[in-house]
Amino acid sequence: MRVLFLISIFTMINSFHFNSRSYNSNNFLVMKKDKIPKVNPIKNPKINQPITPPVEKTPIQKTPKIEPPNQKNPTDEKLDDRKLKLLDEEFTELSTKMKEIRKTKMRLLENIPGLKLLNETQIDEHYNKMKDNFDDLKEDDSFDGFDDNENQLPPFLPPNIFIPGNNQKGIRIVFPKQTVKSGASANTESKTENFEVVKGQNLTFKDIGGYDLIKQELMQCADLLKNYDKYSKYNVRTPKGLILEGPPGNGKTLLAKTFCGEIDVGFIPVSGAQFQEKYVGVGASRVRELFSLAKENVPCVIFIDEIDAIGRQRSSDADSHNSERDSTLNELLVNLDGFKSADGIFVIGATNRIDLLDSALTRPGRIDKKIFVGNPDKKTREAIIKIHLEGKPYEKNINPEYLVELTNGFSGAQIENFLNEAMLYALRNNRESINLQDLEIIANRILVGWQSTENKLSEEMLFQVAVHEMGHALVGLFTNYKKLIKVSINLWSPKSLGFTLFEPDESDKNLITKEKLINELMVLLGGRIAEEIFFENKISSGASQDLEQTVILAQNMITKLGMGHKLVMPHISEKYKEIIDKETDDLINEAYQKAKILLTNSKQLIKECAEILVIEHELTSDVIQKKVKNKFNYLQ
Repeated sequence: MRVLFLISIFTMINSFHFNSRSYNSNNFLVMKKDKIPKVNPIKNPKINQPITPPVEKTPIQKTPKIEPPNQKNPTDEKLDDRKLKLLDEEFTELSTKMKEIRKTKMRLLENIPGLKLLNETQIDEHYNKMKDNFDDLKEDDSFDGFDDNENQLPPFLPPNIFIPGNNQKGIRIVFPKQTVKSGASANTESKTENFEVVKGQNLTFKDIGGYDLIKQELMQCADLLKNYDKYSKYNVRTPKGLILEGPPGNGKTLLAKTFCGEIDVGFIPVSGAQFQEKYVGVGASRVRELFSLAKENVPCVIFIDEIDAIGRQRSSDADSHNSERDSTLNELLVNLDGFKSADGIFVIGATNRIDLLDSALTRPGRIDKKIFVGNPDKKTREAIIKIHLEGKPYEKNINPEYLVELTNGFSGAQIENFLNEAMLYALRNNRESINLQDLEIIANRILVGWQSTENKLSEEMLFQVAVHEMGHALVGLFTNYKKLIKVSINLWSPKSLGFTLFEPDESDKNLITKEKLINELMVLLGGRIAEEIFFENKISSGASQDLEQTVILAQNMITKLGMGHKLVMPHISEKYKEIIDKETDDLINEAYQKAKILLTNSKQLIKECAEILVIEHELTSDVIQKKVKNKFNYLQ
C-alpha cells in the first residue's frame, strides 16, 4: 500500500509542478517523452470551460463595424475581472496543496529503503548524475501507451505496480523499481551484512539416529509453533527458546537444523563469537541486526552456537572489556523478552558450559527448556552405526553388536569418523570392503593415538608390557569392575604401548558406591602388582600414570566423598593434612593388598594369556573367559 500511495503522490507532483523535468535514480524507471500517452483536455471546474490551444479558423468576410475609439464593452470587462479573480483563487489553493504534497513527499522519501534522498537538493544532484542511465534503453523496452485496462503493465516494469489510467493527468510518470524475492513477500530481505537466512532445510528428525527422547521434546516444540490452536484452549504459552548442552560432537547443531526442517521455517545460524569485536557498540548493533532480519522472516529460528561467548555471566566490576560484553548481553536479553516483541522468533543455543551462562538469559520466558545431549547410549550408537555403515561394504564376519560395544564412550562424531576412516584405510590398501582388522586399527588410533614409526621393543620388554596389561584385565574381570572388551598391545602409539579396554557402565553412573571405587583402585594398581610378581626389582615406569590416577581418586574419596575410615571435614590446619595423608595411604594399601592376593593366585593364567598377547597383540574378553572356564575354574 505504501508503494501505491507513493506512486499516486508522485503523479500529482509531476502534473502540478514538474512538467519540465523528471527524477531519475538506480531504483526508478522514467517513460520516454515521445512515448507518453495522450490525455484528454482538462476542464476547469470553476469556469466550466475547456482549456484548449487556440485553433485557427478561416476568416469570414463581414462588413466591418466602426466603433468609437477608446470605448470598451462593460460586459467584457466584468468577465475578465471575474476570470482573473477565479484564477487567483485557484492558484492560491493549488499553492497550499502543493506545500502539503511536498511535505508528504519528503516524508515518504525518507522512508524508502535504499534511496536516502532527504531533500530537493539531493534529488537534483542525483538526477543530474544519473540522467543518462535511461538513454541506453532498448527500443523493445519502450512503452507506447495504455489501453482502457488500468492494470496493463509496460514490458520493462515489475509486477504489482499500479498504473494510472487515461483519465488521469500528468506529463511524466515515475515508477519505483521492485524486486520480488523468493520467500514470504517481496519486501522480505533474506540477508544482511553479517547474517543470512537459510531456507529449504531438507533434514528432518528421521536423519538423526537415536536420541528418541530428545526428538520427542523438540517435536512438541515444533508442533506448538505449527499448530498453536490445538494447545491454546489449555492456556499454554509458546516456548521462546531452548539450550542444547553437552560434550562436543553429539549433534547439537544437527538437532537444530532438523528442528527447522520439521517446521519448514527460515534458519539463521550464528556463532557467539560474531558479536565480540574490539569496537564499542558493535556487539549490541549486531544483535539488533540479527533480530531485525529474523522479524522480517517470521516464523524464524535463530541458532547461536557457543552461546556462552555472548551469554556469559555479567561482571560486577567496571572493566571496559566486560562492560562491552555486558552491553551485548543486555541487548540480547531485551530482544528475547523485554519491551520488544519477539513473536514468531525461536532461539536455540548450544554450549558445552551451561554453568557459565547468565541466570537472566536462562530463566523461563527467554530460555524455556534446557536439554542435555550426552554421549550416545547403546540404542543410539546402534542407530548411528546403521546410518553410517550404509553405502560402505563390509565383510560378513563383522558383527554390528561388536561395533556397538567397541564404540562405547564415543561421541556421535567419533563414531562417524571411526567408520569413515576404516573405509578409507581399506581403500588405501586396494580393498573395496571393510574387514575386522581395519576396524581394530582405526579404533586403536582413536583411543591411544598413532605415530608414523613403530616402537622397537625387545621380547623381554614386550612380555613385560603384556604382563602389565593382563594384571589390569584380570583384576577387572574377577572384581566385576566393568565389562572387559579387549586387551591390546599397540606399538604404533606415541604414548601408551598397551591398553585394557572396559565398557563404561551406563547403569548407576551418577551414584557410585565405595565398593566400586575400591575396585577401581585395584584395577589401577593391577598392572604394577603383576610386574612385581613376575619381575620383582625389574619393574618398569609404565605404571606412572596409573599411580597418579590412584592418588587423585583416593584423595577425592577421603576429602569429597567421606569414604575413609574416618569422616574427615575439610579445614586448613596441619593436623587435618596429616589425617588426609594417613587416610589416603590406608585406602590405597587396602586396595593394593586385595589386588595382590588375587593376582598371586592367578600367576599361571597371567603367564599364558601374556604369551598369547605377545604373539597376537590382542586378546578379547571371550578368549580370556574361555581359558578361565576350561583351565582355571577355581579362580571364579
